Amino acid sequence: MTQPQRPDLYKDVAPSQASSRAVLASDAEREDMVERLREATAEGRLTLEELAERSEAAYLARTREELQSVGEDLPHVTPPESSASATGQRSFRAVFGDVTHHSPSLEHGIEATAVFGDLTLDLCASPAPSTGELTIEARALVGDVHLLLPEGVRVEMNCSKVLGDLRNVTREHSGPEAVTPLIRITGSAVLGDIVVAHPNSDRRTYWQKWLDERRGRA
Repeated sequence: MTQPQRPDLYKDVAPSQASSRAVLASDAEREDMVERLREATAEGRLTLEELAERSEAAYLARTREELQSVGEDLPHVTPPESSASATGQRSFRAVFGDVTHHSPSLEHGIEATAVFGDLTLDLCASPAPSTGELTIEARALVGDVHLLLPEGVRVEMNCSKVLGDLRNVTREHSGPEAVTPLIRITGSAVLGDIVVAHPNSDRRTYWQKWLDERRGRA
């Protein structure tokens, strides 16, 4: 008599394995991948066109598996730890469009990213951080990041650029350093600009100059 076959004990294993891989990617993980893509471009591994295409794919990736596939042919790409969000740093993004934010909280620092769009952050009315210092991590990828700061602050700009531009047109602070707020700006500009300015009566003159320069390049 033929014995009935036992059910396949491994039949339901595959779906559970697939679901374990389909972990949703975080914003911090996407940013880490885009940063690795920029490093690979600087190392000569990717062309600027590939950088733009892969960065777009990274920002659109929903799962970690999708995100890791963006850089699977690059060396030393490891899944980033998810503890980065514990710092409380606020993230602002303009992806395929223009975005403006007024008076965001500055207590834990800011991350500003523009990808195929322009991001403007007006910090003039934001409450000063309790430490008197602020770090802004700005990334401009085929887009521009505009930071509008109040008068009387010190600005330290330490950013890299690849076919992009870095501009600090703020005026020198006049108060003593011990009591003058300090704003540190880090990050990178790849085929885009990071611009720091004051939104006062000179703003129109500055933006007009900026527009004229842009039109001259066209």
